[in-house]
Amino acid sequence: MAERGTVHLNMIVTKTGDQGQTCLNDGSRISKASPRIKALASIEQVAVKLGYFIHVCEDQILQVKLPENRSCEIKLTQLATSFQQEMYDIGSDISTPFVDGEDRIRFPQESVEELTELIGRLTLALEPLDSFILPQGSLRVLIAHDIRTLVRQAEIHVWDIEEAVNPAVPQFLNRLSDFWFVLGRILFAEETQTGGTENQKWEPRQKQDRGCRFT
Repeated sequence: MAERGTVHLNMIVTKTGDQGQTCLNDGSRISKASPRIKALASIEQVAVKLGYFIHVCEDQILQVKLPENRSCEIKLTQLATSFQQEMYDIGSDISTPFVDGEDRIRFPQESVEELTELIGRLTLALEPLDSFILPQGSLRVLIAHDIRTLVRQAEIHVWDIEEAVNPAVPQFLNRLSDFWFVLGRILFAEETQTGGTENQKWEPRQKQDRGCRFT
């Protein structure tokens, strides 16, 4: 992985990709249509969408009530920025193919475990689900669900890479999608000020009322 401070972007237009290939961190050339590059593009989409979430939330602080009179304070801008940083760490990892006997710093497995624990602790603030929820609510709730789906797409693209990849990368993306699902539910509950009200749930195979009335 490229070390922080060693990335130089002095020349944006290089024309080196005009023939449909691009360069990886090890200097090798690869098709822009390859699964590895598609994965990188998906990860960059996540980073950009996190920026939308930061803009909408500004410096908001979310107070999450937990069982046993406990709570968690979440600085939403700091939260999303931390994930933006990790998207670039992951992008650097994917951009650096594995070689035998390498001693490079890779995206850490510890981040997977840390996020797993965070999801578990925050889930305690929510009621168990008995169906899928429909992605509805405020703009920040919808962006949270949008991030969830984009992260899932990025994970799928990483699994499409035929060469060996750092297993911590798709595992982290798997957890990150789950995290944004949980956060979306928490945000919705906080906005309804009930603590237990959920989004409208999926009702399988029901005749739908379109809400159209002709007079």
